[in-house]
Amino acid sequence: MPSNRPRRRVETSRSKSFDFNIVDPLANWINKKVEIDEKLSPTTLRKTIWIMFLILIYIYFQHNFDHLLRKLNKTERQVNEQRAAYISYKSRYMYASKQSEVEKKLLNRDFDKSKTPPIKIIANVMAP
Repeated sequence: MPSNRPRRRVETSRSKSFDFNIVDPLANWINKKVEIDEKLSPTTLRKTIWIMFLILIYIYFQHNFDHLLRKLNKTERQVNEQRAAYISYKSRYMYASKQSEVEKKLLNRDFDKSKTPPIKIIANVMAP
């Protein structure tokens, strides 16, 4: 009959490239400099550094979003100004291109109004 016994732990071999640990010496250095009653554990320091990193990312994206909003508002103002300019130019053009306005301009240059209507030209095209 098999007996219940605990498993043997298998040691995982760590890669040599990840042996460098900066958190433990940093925690020891902070404990020496701050001189508080409770020691700062490396896991607490890791969590604190992670939270600070997330806060920095949040601040960066918030500033980036604010900059984007300012740029969007500026562009919207420019579009509205250009739309207003386009409408005013178009209305001036439409007014100036009316037949009565063209006649007034041509009278100043000694052109007279035609007394005969224009001739319609009809071309007979034969199919080949």
